[in-house]
Amino acid sequence: MTIDTDGGKLARFGGFTVLSLYGTWREMGRQYGSLASAQLKETYKAAIEDNLLRQGNKGRDAADAVADDFFSNYPHRLKELLAGMSETSGLDFAQHLLLNALEVEVAGDIWGEGMTRPGCTGIAVWGEYSSGPLIYGRNYDYFSWFRELGRNLLVTVYHPCDGALAVATIGYPGGVYMTTGINERGIFLALNNGEPSGGALQYHNRVPAIAELFMFLLDSPDLDQLESFFQSTRSNFAYVIGTADDQTSRCFEWPVFDVKRRLSVKRPGLMVATNHFTEPSWGLPRPDDAKFSWTRSRRQNLLNLAEHFKGSIDVARMKKILDTRLKDLGATTDNTVYQIIAVPGTMSLSLKIPELTDWTDVPVGDFLRG
Repeated sequence: MTIDTDGGKLARFGGFTVLSLYGTWREMGRQYGSLASAQLKETYKAAIEDNLLRQGNKGRDAADAVADDFFSNYPHRLKELLAGMSETSGLDFAQHLLLNALEVEVAGDIWGEGMTRPGCTGIAVWGEYSSGPLIYGRNYDYFSWFRELGRNLLVTVYHPCDGALAVATIGYPGGVYMTTGINERGIFLALNNGEPSGGALQYHNRVPAIAELFMFLLDSPDLDQLESFFQSTRSNFAYVIGTADDQTSRCFEWPVFDVKRRLSVKRPGLMVATNHFTEPSWGLPRPDDAKFSWTRSRRQNLLNLAEHFKGSIDVARMKKILDTRLKDLGATTDNTVYQIIAVPGTMSLSLKIPELTDWTDVPVGDFLRG
């Protein structure tokens, strides 16, 4: 099913929605707000009203202050996008700022007391490890109640008229930033928390790194250009960023004070990223596994699985690898709220919400080129 509204389009694949947006950033925001009005309102109620403000016991003024601070250093293009959304969605601008800052709001100490912080996992295989093209598998881990929000997970494809590359993002309605995405040149990017190695220091006078990553894909026709952006940009928080094209994968370890591309590749054709830095030149100790969501175990399990299936890993095998839980020597946990498999060479995605949806194929390349 396809719906056209004011120049934008909505299509559905199983339980997932794809938005295709065109024009200026304000125009794309208006299309987003109109097409995804129902998803935005449902997510606002479930995430902001029922969880953040009610169960999280966070006052509206405090939540607004976090959202305003997060938005204050945003690039102008993304500010225009949010402004356009608020004109057509049925939510006001302040509500949109709260939706945009949702994952930042719930990452605060009020949610973290007595809890290990969730982390993400990525694995890329090519060359001797893959049975065909490069495949990137990715678990997005957050607090388990986010899994229900997956009913409204969006693949949003932006076609700016300002000369930038078309970019697709995968995430929750109203989030104007990049944690997972791919552009029209097949450059894929996935963000993991890097706090176990990079620390919890945050800078509030820098553009949020997750907004910068959006800008990176808009302007990166290849991995070399993408790497130059990492080398030129300071992050506001510690992250581990996996990237890939159809030939290779590169991993960037990006704390607030530096950035390093992993160079210690012992297994050509395999990249595994969890939440700690593994480039030896940092000189850092390995983090406590239990304290940091089993980041070392998740990494080692994926390395072992890749070795076991070396040479036979295709999309079907990658699905089975990502479906293997931590207790069964895999990497998926109760905090895995959605999963993504990307094949940059064919510009295709497979998406899954554990215990909510089956794996669903999305031909994202058709939308990026459309």
